Amino acid sequence: MQDLDDQVQKLRAIFLSSITSVPIADEAAANEALKAYQSLQHASDRLFDLLIVLENTGQTVGTVRSLANHFFLADVLDRVSEPIAEALNNIAACLPGVAKPDGNRIPSGPVQPGTSPSPQVTAFVRALNHESAWLEAMLIGRAFTVLKRFPFSNARTKAVADAATRIKRLGYAFSIRSGRYQLRAESIENIVGEIWKCLHRLGCLNALANIMQAALDTQDYAYEQILFGRKYASGLGYRSPALPTGLLYNIAVKLPARGSNERNAKSFWEKAVCLARDLVAMLDLEPYSQFAFLGLDAQSLEDGLREVAHYDHCFSLRQWHLSFTPQFLTGFFGDGFDADMKQQLGWNVSDAIQLAQVLRAHAKPGTQVVPIPLVENSFDQGVFKSMLPFFAHREGEANKDYRSPFGAEGPDAIFKPLILLKGNSVVLPAASVLGPALFEATFAAWRANKTNQEISCLRGDAAERLTKHLFAKHGFQPCFENAIYDLGEEGAGECDFVFEDEENIILVECKAKALTRGAMTGTQGDALLDFAGGLFASQAQALRHERILRSSGAIHFRDGTLLEFRDRHITRLTVTLLDHGALQDRWMLMNAYNALLSVQFACDSSYTKRRQVEEFNTNLRLFQEETRLLEAAGQHINAHPLNAASASVAQLDVLLNSVQSLAEVRTRISTHMTFSTFNVLLEYFHQQRTYSQGQPS
Repeated sequence: MQDLDDQVQKLRAIFLSSITSVPIADEAAANEALKAYQSLQHASDRLFDLLIVLENTGQTVGTVRSLANHFFLADVLDRVSEPIAEALNNIAACLPGVAKPDGNRIPSGPVQPGTSPSPQVTAFVRALNHESAWLEAMLIGRAFTVLKRFPFSNARTKAVADAATRIKRLGYAFSIRSGRYQLRAESIENIVGEIWKCLHRLGCLNALANIMQAALDTQDYAYEQILFGRKYASGLGYRSPALPTGLLYNIAVKLPARGSNERNAKSFWEKAVCLARDLVAMLDLEPYSQFAFLGLDAQSLEDGLREVAHYDHCFSLRQWHLSFTPQFLTGFFGDGFDADMKQQLGWNVSDAIQLAQVLRAHAKPGTQVVPIPLVENSFDQGVFKSMLPFFAHREGEANKDYRSPFGAEGPDAIFKPLILLKGNSVVLPAASVLGPALFEATFAAWRANKTNQEISCLRGDAAERLTKHLFAKHGFQPCFENAIYDLGEEGAGECDFVFEDEENIILVECKAKALTRGAMTGTQGDALLDFAGGLFASQAQALRHERILRSSGAIHFRDGTLLEFRDRHITRLTVTLLDHGALQDRWMLMNAYNALLSVQFACDSSYTKRRQVEEFNTNLRLFQEETRLLEAAGQHINAHPLNAASASVAQLDVLLNSVQSLAEVRTRISTHMTFSTFNVLLEYFHQQRTYSQGQPS
């Protein structure tokens, strides 16, 4: 397959040859150019004959659209590429994604009742070295453009180009490569610096207050947290880039409390928001259509996963409901470390739990400033004094190295919940971000003198303890727990938990792996490996459990117990210790499903995460083999991702609230519909609202 940049150069040459041979200045000239065809429809059909082939050229109609987008973006820099974009857009509008196995066009129109759909194969697009075919196609595309047949209508590309136009006017240089703008690291840091200067006029308190209020105004709020999720343009309509809450938040926490020009803060706030929007829009992370990730192929898989993880960093915050924090800390640590921590640190997990409860009394959805005595009065003075360095950043110290949304070592505000101000008070940024930060601060203090094995063991055990506790809290006890089987050729494995009733089997796999800062900030490969070690690894393991149940009718465990299939609903639930954002959304797995069935990954021998790549390939082989065996057992491949579910323990606490049966659990965690928000709780929120609107009043 040709590199996109090589294709760009060839298409530019073909376009120039076309306009030299047949200039088209107006509609009369366009009609004259199409005179050889019986009608506009005939010209459109001719594009199929010219460009569609069955040979795998590595190019499809999607490639043509990508090239059109590239030229539309390139026009911001060269002011001559938009006509090429429009011509390619018109060509793409006439090309199908599939064809008949004999290479003929599949007729459009509804399938008649009682008839089977026509068999189909991928329609590939002829390579660009067939110059005569492409010259004729380009002529048709150019003529259609002048006749305004298919105007360019990609909302995402237009929004990115508009943002780039504004950034260019400000004097920042950039280039374009493979359909994406390339900003130098220095330019990105300079833009972030300008945003910081604008917010500096407001100060940390006003900036955070504005950011949280803007987020509350534009997002749904439920379950004690802001439900950040993807928002889309209506149909093919245009919309402005969204507010990059995460980026602004990570800059604002660096600021001194009071601003240098608070009286004129509004104009500086507006400038900061515009700069932040345009910067992140140029990074092209936002999906403007629900179909943005549909059918990710193997080549685009790593890019797609990196994009969704980086989006979460720029547009959302890491949260859970603050009321859950005492349960989380208790379930994670227990009380076995209290004595040692008290002796070494002057405080322990019980004190951290008490701090969570005290902060809950003062925290709000937005930013609060609380005098230290209001918090300190609930503690022994010596205990609180020993806790404060672990739980509070000093004013201006949080994220002090954050200079770019690509800086993996910069964002450290997530590791402490409070900001200590001069004058004996603390900032509580928002109730929803306090919980994860309280855990991170407690965990960082505990792990200081622990081995990697001790840390890994505690995290793994805690993930299982918390998962079991949450199900038990709602009346569900596992029928099987850490149940091991070895069935020879049929396979071996271990089920973390199995919950069952007469209609349902829920296979629960717990994963303690945390989302890395590299994945959050767009480090190449990190999002893929976090996806591999979290959602995907557990789903591959659970797929074996499901396959044995469906093909053999039962799993015989080593302890003599038996899990029977009995034609029940099977749901594979991944429970992660911490939220992985869009990387753990079950619909992300569904979009990547076909790519995962055919891919293996390679890396350089010097790559620091080579072992994780090898583990991913092992799980990929398992996943691919189990899928093949499941198909052989009669289950359609499209059913596999529909059986999947995923949630962090904090999300699971919300999802299990007030459930009455396993059937209701299954419905909540694996409903067969999506709102394409890529947020587990926002999906549930929309689902419940849809169901409630359908109920009679």
